[in-house]
Amino acid sequence: MGGQSTSRVAVENNVLNFTGMCAIVPSLQAPGFITAVTGGGYFHHEKFVDVSSCQGLSVEAKDFSGGYKGYRMSFGTAKPIGGKFFAQGYKANLYPTVGSFGTVQIPFTNFTDFWDDATGNPIHTCGENKNYCPDKKTLFDMKTMSIWAEGVKGTIHLEVRTISGYGC
Repeated sequence: MGGQSTSRVAVENNVLNFTGMCAIVPSLQAPGFITAVTGGGYFHHEKFVDVSSCQGLSVEAKDFSGGYKGYRMSFGTAKPIGGKFFAQGYKANLYPTVGSFGTVQIPFTNFTDFWDDATGNPIHTCGENKNYCPDKKTLFDMKTMSIWAEGVKGTIHLEVRTISGYGC
Protein backbone atom coordinates (compact mmCIF):
# COMPACT_ATOMS: atom_id res chain seq x y z
CA MET A 1 0.00 0.00 0.00
CA GLY A 2 2.43 2.62 -1.17
CA GLY A 3 5.56 0.91 0.14
CA GLN A 4 6.32 3.55 2.80
CA SER A 5 5.76 1.35 5.88
CA THR A 6 8.44 -1.07 7.09
CA SER A 7 8.51 -3.97 9.52
CA ARG A 8 10.49 -6.82 11.00
CA VAL A 9 8.82 -10.06 12.07
CA ALA A 10 10.68 -12.76 13.98
CA VAL A 11 10.02 -15.53 16.46
CA GLU A 12 12.59 -15.22 19.23
CA ASN A 13 12.55 -17.29 22.46
CA ASN A 14 9.07 -18.60 21.50
CA VAL A 15 7.68 -15.05 21.27
CA LEU A 16 6.51 -13.25 18.12
CA ASN A 17 8.46 -9.98 17.88
CA PHE A 18 6.72 -7.56 15.49
CA THR A 19 8.39 -4.16 15.05
CA GLY A 20 8.21 -1.41 12.49
CA MET A 21 6.69 1.83 11.37
CA CYS A 22 3.31 2.50 9.84
CA ALA A 23 3.93 5.50 7.57
CA ILE A 24 1.87 7.95 5.53
CA VAL A 25 1.35 6.86 1.92
CA PRO A 26 1.97 10.05 -0.10
CA SER A 27 -0.53 9.27 -2.88
CA LEU A 28 -3.29 8.62 -0.32
CA GLN A 29 -2.22 11.07 2.40
CA ALA A 30 -3.16 8.30 4.84
CA PRO A 31 -1.26 5.69 6.87
CA GLY A 32 -0.48 2.33 5.30
CA PHE A 33 -0.07 -1.00 7.06
CA ILE A 34 2.34 -3.74 8.09
CA THR A 35 1.51 -7.36 8.94
CA ALA A 36 2.82 -10.47 10.64
CA VAL A 37 1.24 -13.45 8.84
CA THR A 38 1.16 -17.20 9.38
CA GLY A 39 -0.45 -19.91 7.26
CA GLY A 40 -1.85 -19.61 3.77
CA GLY A 41 1.29 -20.69 1.92
CA TYR A 42 1.10 -21.88 -1.68
CA PHE A 43 2.84 -25.23 -1.13
CA HIS A 44 2.23 -25.85 2.57
CA HIS A 45 -0.93 -25.09 4.50
CA GLU A 46 -0.79 -24.98 8.26
CA LYS A 47 -3.59 -26.71 10.12
CA PHE A 48 -5.13 -24.44 12.71
CA VAL A 49 -6.82 -25.66 15.88
CA ASP A 50 -10.62 -25.99 15.67
CA VAL A 51 -12.10 -23.06 17.63
CA SER A 52 -15.66 -23.47 16.33
CA SER A 53 -16.94 -24.22 19.85
CA CYS A 54 -15.17 -21.18 21.36
CA GLN A 55 -16.44 -17.66 22.12
CA GLY A 56 -13.38 -15.86 20.77
CA LEU A 57 -9.61 -15.50 20.71
CA SER A 58 -7.37 -14.87 23.70
CA VAL A 59 -4.10 -13.03 22.94
CA GLU A 60 -1.24 -12.81 25.44
CA ALA A 61 0.86 -9.85 24.29
CA LYS A 62 2.55 -6.60 25.25
CA ASP A 63 2.90 -3.33 23.39
CA PHE A 64 6.24 -1.57 23.85
CA SER A 65 5.29 1.37 21.63
CA GLY A 66 3.32 3.24 24.26
CA GLY A 67 -0.22 2.47 23.20
CA TYR A 68 -0.27 2.32 19.39
CA LYS A 69 -3.98 2.39 18.41
CA GLY A 70 -3.89 0.63 15.03
CA TYR A 71 -3.33 -3.01 16.02
CA ARG A 72 -5.74 -5.46 14.44
CA MET A 73 -6.05 -9.21 14.10
CA SER A 74 -7.46 -11.17 11.19
CA PHE A 75 -7.98 -14.77 10.16
CA GLY A 76 -9.44 -16.78 7.29
CA THR A 77 -10.06 -15.96 3.65
CA ALA A 78 -13.75 -14.94 3.60
CA LYS A 79 -14.94 -12.21 1.23
CA PRO A 80 -18.49 -10.88 1.53
CA ILE A 81 -20.61 -9.99 -1.47
CA GLY A 82 -19.96 -6.31 -2.16
CA GLY A 83 -16.81 -6.23 -0.01
CA LYS A 84 -13.68 -4.24 -0.81
CA PHE A 85 -11.27 -5.67 -3.40
CA PHE A 86 -8.25 -6.26 -1.11
CA ALA A 87 -10.21 -7.04 2.08
CA GLN A 88 -10.05 -10.74 2.88
CA GLY A 89 -10.80 -12.61 6.10
CA TYR A 90 -12.38 -11.62 9.39
CA LYS A 91 -10.79 -8.66 11.18
CA ALA A 92 -11.10 -7.01 14.61
CA ASN A 93 -9.23 -4.42 16.67
CA LEU A 94 -6.56 -5.68 19.06
CA TYR A 95 -5.79 -3.67 22.22
CA PRO A 96 -2.75 -5.30 23.90
CA THR A 97 -1.55 -4.25 27.32
CA VAL A 98 1.22 -1.65 27.34
CA GLY A 99 4.61 -2.35 28.91
CA SER A 100 3.96 -5.82 30.33
CA PHE A 101 2.41 -9.05 29.12
CA GLY A 102 -1.32 -9.30 29.59
CA THR A 103 -4.15 -11.29 28.09
CA VAL A 104 -6.93 -9.72 26.07
CA GLN A 105 -9.98 -11.52 24.78
CA ILE A 106 -11.55 -10.71 21.43
CA PRO A 107 -15.05 -12.19 21.02
CA PHE A 108 -15.77 -13.63 17.58
CA THR A 109 -18.69 -11.18 17.43
CA ASN A 110 -16.07 -8.37 17.21
CA PHE A 111 -14.74 -9.79 13.92
CA THR A 112 -16.21 -8.89 10.54
CA ASP A 113 -15.34 -9.82 6.97
CA PHE A 114 -16.80 -6.53 5.65
CA TRP A 115 -13.98 -4.06 6.32
CA ASP A 116 -12.34 -1.19 4.46
CA ASP A 117 -9.13 -2.28 2.72
CA ALA A 118 -7.77 1.30 2.92
CA THR A 119 -8.19 1.80 6.69
CA GLY A 120 -8.91 -1.64 8.17
CA ASN A 121 -12.02 -0.21 9.83
CA PRO A 122 -15.27 -2.18 9.70
CA ILE A 123 -17.82 -1.06 7.13
CA HIS A 124 -20.49 -3.45 8.43
CA THR A 125 -20.17 -5.32 11.71
CA CYS A 126 -21.12 -8.79 12.83
CA GLY A 127 -23.51 -7.13 15.29
CA GLU A 128 -25.34 -5.39 12.45
CA ASN A 129 -25.63 -8.47 10.27
CA LYS A 130 -24.78 -12.09 11.18
CA ASN A 131 -23.69 -12.68 7.54
CA TYR A 132 -20.46 -10.82 8.40
CA CYS A 133 -19.68 -12.97 11.48
CA PRO A 134 -17.04 -15.72 11.33
CA ASP A 135 -18.57 -18.90 9.92
CA LYS A 136 -18.15 -22.43 11.34
CA LYS A 137 -16.01 -23.57 8.40
CA THR A 138 -13.46 -20.80 9.02
CA LEU A 139 -13.48 -21.35 12.79
CA PHE A 140 -12.85 -25.06 12.19
CA ASP A 141 -9.69 -24.24 10.18
CA MET A 142 -8.68 -20.57 9.88
CA LYS A 143 -6.05 -21.34 7.18
CA THR A 144 -4.25 -18.04 7.87
CA MET A 145 -3.91 -15.53 10.70
CA SER A 146 -2.41 -12.01 10.73
CA ILE A 147 -1.58 -9.30 13.20
CA TRP A 148 -1.67 -5.84 11.65
CA ALA A 149 -0.53 -2.32 12.40
CA GLU A 150 -2.83 -0.35 10.15
CA GLY A 151 -4.49 2.98 9.53
CA VAL A 152 -2.62 4.82 12.31
CA LYS A 153 0.75 6.47 11.74
CA GLY A 154 3.38 5.44 14.26
CA THR A 155 6.18 3.19 15.40
CA ILE A 156 5.16 -0.23 16.66
CA HIS A 157 6.74 -2.91 18.83
CA LEU A 158 4.45 -5.78 19.76
CA GLU A 159 5.39 -9.09 21.34
CA VAL A 160 2.93 -12.01 21.35
CA ARG A 161 3.36 -15.11 23.53
CA THR A 162 0.16 -17.00 22.77
CA ILE A 163 -3.05 -16.92 20.75
CA SER A 164 -5.75 -19.39 21.72
CA GLY A 165 -9.48 -19.90 21.81
CA TYR A 166 -11.41 -19.10 25.00
CA GLY A 167 -14.85 -20.11 26.26
CA CYS A 168 -14.64 -23.45 24.44
